[in-house]
Amino acid sequence: MKKFYIRIFIFLIFFFSFFTKVDAAEILQVSSSSILLIGDHNRTYTVKIACTEISPELEEKSVSWLKKQLPRHTKVNLKPKGSVDGVLVAKVIPFNSNIDIAEKYINEGLAKNKC
Repeated sequence: MKKFYIRIFIFLIFFFSFFTKVDAAEILQVSSSSILLIGDHNRTYTVKIACTEISPELEEKSVSWLKKQLPRHTKVNLKPKGSVDGVLVAKVIPFNSNIDIAEKYINEGLAKNKC
């Protein structure tokens, strides 16, 4: 009988663990053509988009394109590549597309591949 209760208890733990809410990182602000402010309801990060180089003459167009692609509260995955002067350098992958935003940037002709 004791084994039965233990199995029920373990089952309930597993059952309710699937319903826990996990907060993903989300876009809080597009600061420039390569800098994003990203938060996870606990802390915020300044993130530089990895592998991109944006020319100064395309800055405004790049910022408006990036704001359309990554509006506020867009959920994203981060794949860190390093840091420079306290700024996280990472690949930014929106949940809804699973394609790195840098690849889209480069395909649009707004950035050059730096990697």
